[in-house]
Amino acid sequence: MNYADVSGLSEIIWAPNSRREDLVQRVANALRERVLSGRLAAGAKLTPEAEFARMLGISRPSLREAIRILASEGLLFVRHGVGTFVANEPKPIRSSLERMRSITDMIRASGREPSCRDLSIDLVDPPAEVAEELELVRGAKVGRIRRVRLIDAQPFAVSKEYVALDPRGKSFEALKAFTGNSLYEFLRRSFGLTIAHSKLRMSAIAADAAIAQALDLGKRAPLLLMRELHYSFEDQPVLLTINHHNAEVIEFTSMRSGVAV
Repeated sequence: MNYADVSGLSEIIWAPNSRREDLVQRVANALRERVLSGRLAAGAKLTPEAEFARMLGISRPSLREAIRILASEGLLFVRHGVGTFVANEPKPIRSSLERMRSITDMIRASGREPSCRDLSIDLVDPPAEVAEELELVRGAKVGRIRRVRLIDAQPFAVSKEYVALDPRGKSFEALKAFTGNSLYEFLRRSFGLTIAHSKLRMSAIAADAAIAQALDLGKRAPLLLMRELHYSFEDQPVLLTINHHNAEVIEFTSMRSGVAV
């Protein structure tokens, strides 16, 4: 029996820079990346549990829990007594909150096409709460990106993104070259800025008239508001993103480990 190629997974799971993360989540993340990248093909059968756990250097319960996470995301399916398989039709737009990932990458991984419309990039005086979160000095301006994000030409999110610039605002000229794809990738390529971690706040809200019109929804339609503050490796806030998502299009999951008390 030929099983899916999982070579190299052990090295990823046990890499030194991954040890701070929960073991089960590391395994789930590594497997998820293989599925979404296509390295684990749809319909492929995974190595039997006991052998797979030995290959990864983990316990069977840890592997079983990681598989359960991916099965709940629609990426794997388990046929009891037969084995675990890569799903033929992964659920389209679903991601884990434990893993920071650009929406552009999420959409592409689902086999669909990301784009945007109504893109504008301006140098503005930030609202007071934005200036506070980005820890800006008095009088500092920010780059503001506004856009409606699309999946296969259909609107799914209204985005407003504030980028902290150098004190003289010279980096704004570089920011104007942004064309609307992955902002993470653009900042890394054009500014040499890699996002190290972020703080995310989510809330369920109802669409106002303007957002409902932009997303082709009825007024008061349910939205997922995501306000995320991103930090550099120097622990400096560099980007604040405010996204209003169509709650029927995108879904996030979270895995909690430990003993309930």
